[in-house]
Amino acid sequence: MIKQRLAAIVAIVIISITNMVSAQDLKQIQHFKFDDKGWEQMAEKLQRKYVYGEQGMLALFKMDKGAMVPLHQHPNEQTSYITRGSVKVCMQGKDYIVKAGEVLIIPGNIPHSFECLEDGTLDIDFFAPPRMDWINGTASYFNGTANKQPELEEVAAMDIRPGDVAVSAEGRVFATIHPLGSQQTQLVEIIKGKAVPYPDASYQKNNKKANDAQFDAMLGLIFDKHNKLWVIDMGLELGKTRLWAFDISKDKVTEKIELPASIAPKGTFTQDVTIDEKNGWAYLADIANPGIIALDLNTRKATRFSGHQALQAEDKDMVINGNVVHFGGKPARVAIDPITLSADRETLFFGAMVGSSWYQVPAKLFRTGKDDQTIGNAISKVGEKPFSDGAVTDDLGNHYFTNLQENAITKLDANGKLSHIIQDKEKLLWSDNVYLAPGNWMYISTNQLNTTPAFTGNGDLGKAPFYIYRFKLN
Repeated sequence: MIKQRLAAIVAIVIISITNMVSAQDLKQIQHFKFDDKGWEQMAEKLQRKYVYGEQGMLALFKMDKGAMVPLHQHPNEQTSYITRGSVKVCMQGKDYIVKAGEVLIIPGNIPHSFECLEDGTLDIDFFAPPRMDWINGTASYFNGTANKQPELEEVAAMDIRPGDVAVSAEGRVFATIHPLGSQQTQLVEIIKGKAVPYPDASYQKNNKKANDAQFDAMLGLIFDKHNKLWVIDMGLELGKTRLWAFDISKDKVTEKIELPASIAPKGTFTQDVTIDEKNGWAYLADIANPGIIALDLNTRKATRFSGHQALQAEDKDMVINGNVVHFGGKPARVAIDPITLSADRETLFFGAMVGSSWYQVPAKLFRTGKDDQTIGNAISKVGEKPFSDGAVTDDLGNHYFTNLQENAITKLDANGKLSHIIQDKEKLLWSDNVYLAPGNWMYISTNQLNTTPAFTGNGDLGKAPFYIYRFKLN
């Protein structure tokens, strides 16, 4: 099969070797010297030249170690033949090391990224049909800014693991402390780079037995559009799921809503929450019994939607630094986790942590008490996503994910295209959540969660400090 592919590539060199020609010319035989075509500088350490005909396109990449082709996807089938050197191709949670003399065939619409592993690498790519985004110049990941990523700024360096981070309208920074890391402090405000118990020390568990008056296992938190802070308490020890609300202008608890055991029994793991302040609803994602809990904040009545395939994890391995991530003693299969709302609060978005699909469903179906079948029938796929522990949706309909396998923040734009916004393999070590704050600042909490005993099955392999970062989003 590979020999047949290579034979086809050689044939294309002779038959379809023109660049910018008319559709009529593409039906003719052309023949000229490929070496005469000049190299196009695409990014640092990366050059390209290509030719195309009516049915296919041939490209040659010349690159040195460290050159990157960011995460992207296209409808064209791609055959990559490495003639010299080697590359790493990341897709669907797996790293493919392709060496000289080897071929990788990538079906259409599979998100993937390339990294060059050796100086002097040569890669011959064949696309069918031709890449129109190259021809018409709309391939945004090669627009000259792809490798100019924003700078990460350190907000806090912590000796305990942050869970999620949220930022108020006036720029105050709050974070939960991940329950898989610490049982002492649960909720903090970051003041001058330091984690200060919030609203004060009396609410913190402080390694004692869980009780009704104090926090137990805080994780997801978010500000609504009225600048009220909402925090979900999973109650892992207490056995009760509670939603806390705070007036940060007075540093006071304003609400503590306990979900009924019939909806959120002991063992529920509601680690993400989103708030609809317009209609007075909260939506929680439970990974233990995969489902969406819809809570009417006015009546405090809650319902659960579960059993749908879109809520489940995919049967795929999460691979970080070449190692399959385990959870609970077996390869991680973590279900619905990130959950967000559209700016108008009418569309609920969600996806599994170990999942490559991002879904949407009308929020009105929950507010009007529709049955599970009606809700399930209304679920549709928005686009692809990376394996992610957190997500945020902006006012323009773009979605940003913490990309666990590629140490990145990845964007799914309103047109359905995936691209890395920022990638850092040294700093973005399990980005737990991402939060879009006023002024177009994007905050990230990183906590090396895959090194905790729940994942390792043994001791804690994490190394403090753990960080909260931010960067300016263009």
